[in-house]
Amino acid sequence: MPEARTWVIAVAVIIGIIVGIGIGYAIAPKGGGAAPAKTVTVTVTKTVSSSASTLTMTRTVTVPSSSAPIGSYIGLGVLEPYPSSELITINVDNVTFVFPKFVADQIVKAVEQDAKGAKQISFVVWASGSPVDVTRVTNVELAAKVLTALLHKYGVDITITVDTQKSQFFRGDYWSKLEQAFAAGQAPDIFAMKDLAKVAEAGYAIPLDKYVEKFWPLVADTYKVLWKAVTYKGRIWALPEDTEARPLYFRKDILRELGWSEQKIDELPKLIEEGKVTLLDLVKVAQEAMKKGLVQWGFYHRPNFGGTPFIILYYQFGGILQDPQTGKLVLVKHAMLKTLQFLYNMTQVWKVLPTTMIGTPWRKIHVDFINGRVLFWFGGTWHWAEWQRVPYHEKLGKVPESWEWQHIGFALVPAPLPGLKPMTLSSPYLYYISSQCKHPEIAFILVALATSPPLDAKHAVESGHLPVRITTQFDPYYQQAKFLKDVTYMLRYTSFEPIHPKWDVYKAIWIKAIAAVERGEKTPQQALNDMINELKAELGNQIEILP
Repeated sequence: MPEARTWVIAVAVIIGIIVGIGIGYAIAPKGGGAAPAKTVTVTVTKTVSSSASTLTMTRTVTVPSSSAPIGSYIGLGVLEPYPSSELITINVDNVTFVFPKFVADQIVKAVEQDAKGAKQISFVVWASGSPVDVTRVTNVELAAKVLTALLHKYGVDITITVDTQKSQFFRGDYWSKLEQAFAAGQAPDIFAMKDLAKVAEAGYAIPLDKYVEKFWPLVADTYKVLWKAVTYKGRIWALPEDTEARPLYFRKDILRELGWSEQKIDELPKLIEEGKVTLLDLVKVAQEAMKKGLVQWGFYHRPNFGGTPFIILYYQFGGILQDPQTGKLVLVKHAMLKTLQFLYNMTQVWKVLPTTMIGTPWRKIHVDFINGRVLFWFGGTWHWAEWQRVPYHEKLGKVPESWEWQHIGFALVPAPLPGLKPMTLSSPYLYYISSQCKHPEIAFILVALATSPPLDAKHAVESGHLPVRITTQFDPYYQQAKFLKDVTYMLRYTSFEPIHPKWDVYKAIWIKAIAAVERGEKTPQQALNDMINELKAELGNQIEILP
């Protein structure tokens, strides 16, 4: 990490009728000099259910210049110095964690109790993702170092480590390996994946409600919307590890060759956001680029099931995937038909998308886009970081970020047709505590520290994901990440996948329908009919079919 960072790990405050929840942070000035004053504006909105009205309060406060750490409460904008005598400072790998003493006291006491007399406690961590997501494991390793240093500072002879021999990072889905590990009694202690309902129903994770309540100051600044992503049947089953947006990437250099001015290129994301440019408009641009021989293909999408563009299109056409009252999965026929029709048109009518897109190797997709053979790519924010770290470019190998800014733009997924809305989708990765973990309370503390602002920033910047903590935005390392700041607005347009144990079954049936229409093997109506029949057969009363 480029510069030392100091953070106070957190205090929740309640003011009046509004709860201002926040993590205190302190930044140590470089070289011991006085830090310049900073002005921070914080807006808190609360809906008052009794009157069905919304109360909004905004406060602007200034952090005073001082060479001493400044504690801050982010919520209603209440910033106050935190007495240095009440701070515990821990430095690990150039990051200085500053704990309010009462929080540190609580952590140390909890570890001593959960250790049950053990002096050496090692945890196994599993995670998966793209090549740049390895911080899902290494951040827990750093958290273990921080926790150990804190314990030793208190004179507690307990060492917490991550077993690097048994911990694993997988490139793809590892559900079958997880099943085998649990069956053999050799499951990881902490694992990062999605599939919340599936994990909970399988009994692989423990509910975390009591730990969230007990250690609330450690997780209080988690974005409120993300608590919904970790809640199933009224219980909290995980902590958010990261989130993201799914943009539409476009090649600026190809648009320049089409005669677009820099101003027109720069305005494209805003026009998409305002609904003034649709996906249908971009299909025409793609056809022009292909006709002129500037690209081989107008569009690429992912080679397997995912939010972009499949779920997004379905939502844009008015579909829903889960009944909020019954929890059952839902298929809205008119929305699904329009989704399949649009994808059919892209391959069979407009011919801007390969018919063999489903099943195309990931590497080919990235190589083709990075080398300018494709104009538009339905990707994820994490790909921005991946292109800098994986050698996809045939001449440059790994591309510098400056090259990306010159050649690649990004926007919301446009409304497919006029009158509809642009959108993105977020699918948070989650940290679970295994039901086979022998020290679950310590494991919870580890993942809370692994997602604290300094490490949240490290993962966000180095993987291209968006942070899960509100106060991460104040981290100097994160503030250097222009791309992440520029895509954060997309979260105002985000959507989520359903949380249901049979969602994987739905996805498998859906992707078969998509592949069939894109290859021209079935008409959209035929594919929809077959999809409905399969869903009914596989899901029974867990699927609702709506007109």
